[in-house]
Amino acid sequence: MTWATKLLVAGVTVAVAIGSAFGRDAGAARTGGEDRVVVRGRATLDGASFDAPYVGAVVKRHGLVTPCQQTLPRVRNGRFALTVYPRTESTGCGVAGSEIFLWTFVQDQIIYSTQSVRWPGNGEKARFDPAFSISAPSGGVGPIVGFAGEIFDRRNRRLPPGAHVQAYIGKTRCAVATTRRIDDFTGFSIDVVGPDSIPECAIGATITFRVDGRDAHETAVNQPGQGSSLNLSLP
Repeated sequence: MTWATKLLVAGVTVAVAIGSAFGRDAGAARTGGEDRVVVRGRATLDGASFDAPYVGAVVKRHGLVTPCQQTLPRVRNGRFALTVYPRTESTGCGVAGSEIFLWTFVQDQIIYSTQSVRWPGNGEKARFDPAFSISAPSGGVGPIVGFAGEIFDRRNRRLPPGAHVQAYIGKTRCAVATTRRIDDFTGFSIDVVGPDSIPECAIGATITFRVDGRDAHETAVNQPGQGSSLNLSLP
């Protein structure tokens, strides 16, 4: 399954880990993964157990929402177990005081959990029985717009893993992420929040992107549900 196909399967650009469900994540070799958290539980959809091809995770802190799952395991009769990245491996991911929300893919759409579980501490485990509702796909996360792609420097060289990506509306930071390598793909996935999370992250506003402190040429529009593939180029 190609990177582009994986994005289309999900319907929006959710987490670079859509690729890591099928391939090796370069981050594991750098850190050993000792700070990662494992979340287990039994999920319900409108009050009933369900099966789904994916379950993933985002971390929410100070209004920002960041895709942070390592892989995309299946949900079987509501049961799941997945690994979530810490901030020590990926910008915007788990740290004391942050919340983990889960998402799943059912009826051709991504649905977020209505409640969250606190980050239990680096290297710890958490029990979480999330509830999902077809009628409330944004769950407790609120409206977001996702983008994913590769980043190229002025000589058209692809940036390596570890680059810090930020999305701004005006002077307000509305998303953070880190580039990762998944098999032959090296790039980013980022979720831009709306005014429900951070008032200045206005719907319909222009999004600018900054990579390791440099402004990218490309811009986008903060329109929840309209995420897409987006490569960035740097001056």
